[in-house]
Amino acid sequence: MSTALTELVRQSLGDPLAEIAEHREVPVRRGRGMLSTVSLRRVTGTTTGGASWSFFVKSIQSVRHLPGFGDLPAHLRDAVAADFPWRADADVYLSGRALPEGLRLPRVYRVEDLGDDRLVLWLEDVRVAAGDWDLARYAAAAGLLGELAAMHPAGGRGTDVGLRKFCAGPVANLFLPKLADPDTWRHPLLARHADPLLRADLLGLAGRIDALLAVADGLPHTLAHGDASPENLLVPADGSARFVAIDWSWPYPAVVGFDLGQLLVGRAQSGELDPGELPAVHETIESAYAEAAGADPAQVSLGYAASLVLRSAWTALPLERLEEEPGPELHELFRRRAGLARFIADLGRGL
Repeated sequence: MSTALTELVRQSLGDPLAEIAEHREVPVRRGRGMLSTVSLRRVTGTTTGGASWSFFVKSIQSVRHLPGFGDLPAHLRDAVAADFPWRADADVYLSGRALPEGLRLPRVYRVEDLGDDRLVLWLEDVRVAAGDWDLARYAAAAGLLGELAAMHPAGGRGTDVGLRKFCAGPVANLFLPKLADPDTWRHPLLARHADPLLRADLLGLAGRIDALLAVADGLPHTLAHGDASPENLLVPADGSARFVAIDWSWPYPAVVGFDLGQLLVGRAQSGELDPGELPAVHETIESAYAEAAGADPAQVSLGYAASLVLRSAWTALPLERLEEEPGPELHELFRRRAGLARFIADLGRGL
C-alpha cells in the first residue's frame, strides 16, 4: 500500500495511526462536454480498525492534450488552449474564496501536479442526502447564488468575455450550422417533437447575438460559479452546509443573474425535469436570487434571460445524439429538450 494513500486516509479520518486494510477504485461516468476532464473515479476502502474512507479523484488537463487538437489550424491552437479554462475548478478550490453561509467547497486533500498542464485532484467524496429538487430547494440554491454574486462584484459593468468567446466559437462554428441545416429538422426525433416554428425562432435569436451581448455588457457583473446546475450543488448528508458547490467553470466576470441559467436548465437537459415544470422553477429562482443579492429585480431578470439565451438556446436540443437508435427513452428526452428549447426561445423573444 502506498505511503501517500495511507497519509491521505489518515488526514481524512483525523487518525494518525490508521492503516489501510483494503481499497478499490471505481470509475465514475463522465458527463457530456467535460472536455478537460480525463477521468473521474472513487478510491474507497476500510482501515484495519473498520473505518470506511472514500475520495473523489478528478484528473484534468489542458484541451491541447485532446485527440484531434493537432488537427486545428496552427494559428488557432494557442488561442484555443489559452482561452479554455481547464483548471478553473481547481483554482477556485485552492483560492480560499469567501462563500455565503450555507455554501461550501469540497475538501481538497491533495493536488498532484503532473506537469505539462495536467492535474489530479483528490477531493472529499461528498455523501449526498436524499431528497428531491422541489421549489424550496431551488429557492435555497438561487438565494445562495445571489448572495455569492453580492459578495463578489466585478467592478460594475463590463464586457462579457466568456459569453463572447462561447458565441464566437462553439455557437457560430458548431451549433448554428447544424440548426440551420434543414436535414437536421427532418430527423424523426426532431420532426416528431419540435414545434414547426422552433427552427425559425432559434435562428432568429442567432441574428440577435450582438444585441444580446450588448444588453449583458450594460448590466452589473459579478464572479459566478459558471455551471450551477443541481448536479453541481450537492446536498451533504452530514448537514455541514445547504450545498457543496463543485465543478466551478467560469473564471470570467459574469452578468448579474448568470448562474440562474444553469440552475434552470440542468435537470431539464438531463431529462429529469418536464418542460411543464419550467415556468414555476423560473419564477422561483429569479425572485429568490434578486432578493438575496439585493439587486434590482429588473436587472437580474434581464441579465438572467439574456445570458440564458446566449448560453443555452442553441444547445437545448441534444443534436449530438441524433445518430443514436431512436428508442422510447431517446424520444422522451427529445420531447423534453424540445420543450426546453421552446421555453428559452420564448424568453428570448421577449427581450
